[in-house]
This record gives sequence, C-alpha cells and structure tokens, in this order.
Amino acid sequence: MKRWQDYFITLGLAVICALVVREFFLTAYKVPTGSMQPTLKPGDFIFASRIAYAPWYHSSDESVLPQRGDLIIYTYPHAPETTYVKRVIGLPGDRVQITQGRVSINEQELKYRLIEDQIADNPNAENFSIFDESYENRNWRVIFQKFPENKDFGPLIIPPGEVFVLGDNRDASDDSRYWGTIPIERVRAQVVLIWFSMDILSGNTGTSYPSVRWERVFSSPH
Repeated sequence: MKRWQDYFITLGLAVICALVVREFFLTAYKVPTGSMQPTLKPGDFIFASRIAYAPWYHSSDESVLPQRGDLIIYTYPHAPETTYVKRVIGLPGDRVQITQGRVSINEQELKYRLIEDQIADNPNAENFSIFDESYENRNWRVIFQKFPENKDFGPLIIPPGEVFVLGDNRDASDDSRYWGTIPIERVRAQVVLIWFSMDILSGNTGTSYPSVRWERVFSSPH
C-alpha cells in the first residue's frame, strides 16, 4: 500500500512542478505558419521563457522591456485567447517608417545584405530573396518577395508602453503594419529554443509522414 502512496505522491509532485514551470518559467509552442521564416518555420516546436520580461526576476524595471530584435510571444488585444510570435522592431518612442520594404528607425535605415542561400522547404522559393537585416549590434534574417507590392508604412511614433513588431517573412505576415503596436503587458514570453521541428509540407503528398528537420532540433532561433 505504501508503495502506491509513494507513487501517487511522486506523480502529484511531478505534475505540480510541471505546472509551476509552465506558468512561471518555460512554455512550449508550435509554429503553425510561415510568417516568421526563415527564422521559425511551420512545424517548429519552440520553448519560450516566461521570466525574460518578468519584473520579479530582474533587479531593475528597464531590464523588463523587450529589446529590439527579440522574438516575443504575445496575445492580440481582440483575441486574448490566441498567442502570436513576431520580432520586436520598434520600442516606445521610436519613429518607425518602411519605404520599399526597408525599415528605418529614428530616420536611420537598417542595414541589408543579400544572402545567397535558398529556403529549402519554402514553396516557390525562386520568388523570394533572403537578406540579413541589422540594427546596431543585432542582426537577423528576413525574406522579401522579388516582385513585392507597394507596402510602404508610416512614419509612426510608437506610444509609451508599446512595441512595434514585424514578421521575418515580410510580404507574408500580418503584424503591426496592419493592426497596430502591442502593449507590453500583452507580451507573454521570449522565444529561446527550437527543441523539435517537422517539415509538415513533406507529409502533404499523402504518401509519407512529415520528416524531421534534424538540423533544427535543439537549435537557436536567432
């Protein structure tokens, strides 16, 4: 009898620990769309840190703010039950403008360098180009259509307590260009790890299961 009691006590403690970790420290998500390619791909399973912006975890309020270039998990004001992932581009007080797809922050255009690699599992990859986009000491990769529509934006001064976010797949992302800036209190976590990845397109033929992208397992999303 004591053996079963010990078993249930151990199981209960494990469940409690898992709930505490999920609520306060680390949460898992699955990426469903290609709006964050090439950084995050459909079928990526990611871990996000809940303590990255938690006031109780930091010694100063300044550390709580998301930083430019962070990948954040947040909720949309009109759909609080749904989570989204995008990249922080503008911070409170920044002046953001997009001209012919190129982003300027406080009238300083971000730097762009063409990357020759193709996107292996992106449909119609021949219609896209990959660029390294950088601002000050941070950089990330973005996708542009080779023949994009006119998608100029702004200028916009970001309100206090809010951030401006974009998808890395710039011509296939609904983001702050369309539904506005994100209140910082709606930011839930920062993406820190791709722990598993499946090429969901490889299983759409009806003849095979999705293949594992082994090169992305336990990889950095930055």
